[in-house]
Amino acid sequence: MARTEIRAFGSLIIAGFVLWFIQMRFLDGWQVVDVRAGHMLSTYVIATIGMIVGEIVVTAGSTIGETMLNGAAAANVEDERDQMIARRAELISHWFLIAVVNVLVLQLILQDAYPSPLFTPLAIISTSGVIFTLLALLFAAHIVKMIATLVLYRL
Repeated sequence: MARTEIRAFGSLIIAGFVLWFIQMRFLDGWQVVDVRAGHMLSTYVIATIGMIVGEIVVTAGSTIGETMLNGAAAANVEDERDQMIARRAELISHWFLIAVVNVLVLQLILQDAYPSPLFTPLAIISTSGVIFTLLALLFAAHIVKMIATLVLYRL
């Protein structure tokens, strides 16, 4: 497994834990709970710092591990394939984010225009709901990028 794959896998695990942490702090069952501003701020700060520290640990660990196994000469090798995979993974993540935002916008418009018992209305109108949705979307897009990176390396 290449260093980039190891970094993507580690980043995927970290982003999964951070997304789990965010949903534990904002959701009760499947409903967004109104929380205080201090609670939202602490969740945001902890999630951001956790992701930054996790990425540093994964990057340093994968670099040190590869250097120990392959020697210093192979530590900084990144070819055109690696760059192409990174660009394609970014593009996939970008389109995922666009698609999800459009689905959310359409759902909110339709639930306001056509109230129906068939569809459960989205409860993201509150500040807590907006913060949770934005944070969850950012980390979900990162997870999609890391999964795309891993899949593209195997193709």
